[in-house]
Amino acid sequence: MDMVDKLKPLDILNKSLKSPVIVKIRGGREFRGVLDGYDLHMNLVLSDVEELNKDTSVKDLVGEILLRGDNVVYISPTVQKETEKGEGKGKESGRKETW
Repeated sequence: MDMVDKLKPLDILNKSLKSPVIVKIRGGREFRGVLDGYDLHMNLVLSDVEELNKDTSVKDLVGEILLRGDNVVYISPTVQKETEKGEGKGKESGRKETW
């Protein structure tokens, strides 16, 4: 694979659009949500956002947020665990999916 064929960071973000991601920002806070959009500065728009504790349990439900790119430490594409997909079914919480 030569340099032309290698994925660039924005290529990975583009592949992650409308998919679940985990984002860590400066100060150590982590958020899990669906990547709805981004720009060249890595400003991110996330929906169905949950703030995570250190042990990755849900600390707080946030909803929709905009994260400024210069605060982002990392973005990790993620998938739902099979055991978590069934949780929240039948609940009228206003959220699309339970993680």
